[in-house]
Amino acid sequence: MNEHEIASLVWWAEERVRGFMTGLHKSPDFGYSVEFAQHRAYVPGDPPKHIDWSVLAKTDKYLLKQYDAESNLRTYFVVDSSSSMHLPLPDSKWITLVQLLTLIGTILQKQRDGMGMLEINETGSHFYESKATSEWIKLMLSHLSKKDGETKKNANVAFEIEALMSKIPRRSQVILFIDLFQENLEEILDSAALLAFEGHSVRCTFISHAKLEQNEEYFAGRQVIDSETGSKAYMNQNDAKRYVSFVEAQKERAITLSRNLNLNCKILDASHEPMYLLRELLA
Repeated sequence: MNEHEIASLVWWAEERVRGFMTGLHKSPDFGYSVEFAQHRAYVPGDPPKHIDWSVLAKTDKYLLKQYDAESNLRTYFVVDSSSSMHLPLPDSKWITLVQLLTLIGTILQKQRDGMGMLEINETGSHFYESKATSEWIKLMLSHLSKKDGETKKNANVAFEIEALMSKIPRRSQVILFIDLFQENLEEILDSAALLAFEGHSVRCTFISHAKLEQNEEYFAGRQVIDSETGSKAYMNQNDAKRYVSFVEAQKERAITLSRNLNLNCKILDASHEPMYLLRELLA
C-alpha cells in the first residue's frame, strides 16, 4: 500500500468505528488496567466486594483492597506474516487481517490506549513500542503492507513470543494473530500461556478462511505451492480431502490446547467482513 491507500484505510476504519462505538453502551473490551496498591481497615458502610477474604481467613481481620486509579492499558499485536498467512489465495487472509488490525487500532487510539506490534516472519521479527496516535497506526500499516509472503518456511513464533516478555511493560494486553498452519502449535500456545502467567492479558486469535481452506472442490485439480519448499504440484481429490481434514484437525487441536492452558482462544473466519470479525473478537 502507498500513503494514499493507507490514509484511505485509516479513514475507512474511523468511519466504521465511529458508528460501531455509538451503538455500544460501554467501551469495547480493549484497555484499562487496575492494579492493587495496599490494604486499609474496613469501615462499616464500605462495599463488601472490596474485602480481602484471603486475609480475613488467615488473620480474622477485615481489610479492604485499595487500587491505583485506572490506567490505560498498552496493547500489543503479535502478527505472524509468514507465507501461509498469504494463502490459499494471494492475500485472502492477510488483507482481511490488516483491515481488522486497523479497526482495533482505531478503537484503541480513540480510547487513548497505546498500541504496539511484534511482527514475526521467517527471518526474524520487528517490534514496535506501544503508542496512541493515528500516525503510529499508519506507520505500522506501512510496515505490514510491505509483507508479500514470498519466503518459504515457518516463522519461529514461539521463540519470538517468549522474547516479547523482556520488551513490554507489566500487565500489558497481548493479542496473537496466527493461522492454523503451525507445526509447533503446542509450543506457541505454551509461550502464550507463559505470558499470561507473568500477568499479561493474552488472547489467541487464529485466522482461517473457511470458504477456501475447508472446500475440497476448490483445491481439487488446482496447482498449489508448498509454503516451505516452494515446490509446485497439482492436487487430486484425495489430496484435497487430506488438506481439508488437516485444517479441521488443527482447529480442534487449537481449541483443545487453549482450553487446557486456560487461554482465551478465538478462530476467526477471514471470509467474513472485518466488522463482523471485530464483533466476534469482542464477543
